[in-house]
Amino acid sequence: MEHKTQNIEHRTQNMEHGVERFKLFHALWLPFYDQKGQSTLEILIALVVLTVALMSAVLVIFGGQSLSLDSAESNQALRLAQKNLESVVASARYNFNGLASSSSTESEFLEEITVTNISTSTKQVTSKVSWQTDPQRVQNVELATLVTNWYGIQSSGGDSGGGGVGGDWTNPQTLGSIDLGPGESATGLDVINGIIYMTAVASAQTKPDFFVVNATNGQAPYIVSNLDTGPGLNAIDAAGNYAYVANNKTTSQLQVIDISNGSAPFLVASYTLPGVSGSGGVGNTIFYSNNKIYIGTKTATGPEFHVIDVSNPIAPSEIGSFELGADVNSIYVSGNTAYLATSADNGELTILDVTNPASITEIGGFDAPGSYDGLSGYLVGTKYYLGRANGANDGFDILDVTNPAAVTSLGSINVGSDVTGIRVRDYLGFVGTSDTNSEFQVYNIANPAAIVKISSFNFPNIATAIDYESNLVYVSVRSNDALRIITSK
Repeated sequence: MEHKTQNIEHRTQNMEHGVERFKLFHALWLPFYDQKGQSTLEILIALVVLTVALMSAVLVIFGGQSLSLDSAESNQALRLAQKNLESVVASARYNFNGLASSSSTESEFLEEITVTNISTSTKQVTSKVSWQTDPQRVQNVELATLVTNWYGIQSSGGDSGGGGVGGDWTNPQTLGSIDLGPGESATGLDVINGIIYMTAVASAQTKPDFFVVNATNGQAPYIVSNLDTGPGLNAIDAAGNYAYVANNKTTSQLQVIDISNGSAPFLVASYTLPGVSGSGGVGNTIFYSNNKIYIGTKTATGPEFHVIDVSNPIAPSEIGSFELGADVNSIYVSGNTAYLATSADNGELTILDVTNPASITEIGGFDAPGSYDGLSGYLVGTKYYLGRANGANDGFDILDVTNPAAVTSLGSINVGSDVTGIRVRDYLGFVGTSDTNSEFQVYNIANPAAIVKISSFNFPNIATAIDYESNLVYVSVRSNDALRIITSK
């Protein structure tokens, strides 16, 4: 009886709860039915809100999947870029000069390697991997590094040229200068780690013609020492503990100076070029590479280009020569190839294979328009920068020497004077000239087909040679104020 009574009470409670729920439902919804169809509108709004919420949830889900996919592709692209960069860096150790830009595809990824020449011994390598996630969105990762030709630096005696350019080269400034003394005309210079080795021709043979200048503080350079070697010196290339100089006489055209103690340089060897005679047989230009000296003379009876073994600097010995019948005004050697700027009317640039110095062969060159002599030159990668004598419409030429037998011009500009020296760093060409109002000039050479002069500087006399190291340009000048150190603003 008790059990039945409990069941009846339980049912009664359920009925009461049901009545309460009905009342609540009636209280909540009845007003809407009284508002002439407004309940239908509210229901539609509720459905729209619900639909938007569901769509947002779907977008979040698929957006998360997209982010996850992007992350996976980004990681894969980064691995590819790093792998490609490491491969090029490894190649640079044994084939620095062979580094070249390239592109390839792997799956959906486009892989690009860009190699940019910074200097003769430094290249910038950029590894880029790009991919397309949808027609409207292209993504990429990019890594870059600098690679250095340490073998080339060692072969050149440690003359690396330092770091790249910086600052504003549209407004160059004189950082410091040196007066070599009365009657001294500077002819050449070589800079290694802030120490400048200079050559000069003096008004009297008893005056010094070799100078060591400390320019580690470019604002206050000073002469450390000097030396008198004879009638005068025309050019210099220093390597290690020795400076190799081209002597302005028809004997002892090559001289070797010990510079291990910069305060007390001394002459250790004088070498007369065999088979050379005539007034033009003076030492005119010089280049050091891998224990060899390459020296050129003016037009002479006999060969004008000579290769000298200086593995023992105090006992130079000729191992080869070549007759051009023209002045050799500038020499640049890379590997087994020598690039000569000459006075030959049909070969202002002459290219020689010096693999076997005992059997040198001409393998190409460039016949520039007109008959104006090649005076200076500089090589970076596969581009040769040729400077010519006044009167040439294209006095500063950029040449592609990838194939020595078919050299082509990439671009040129009329300088309006002799181009006596050239140095190239990154996208800038630094040029020494005989222009009496702008002996130092700077060119933007990023696009060889559209070379642009961006600045110039006036010196007391013509520039005779030029060198570059760590955003400083060193210029020798044919006057008492014989050294100018130039920097960007």
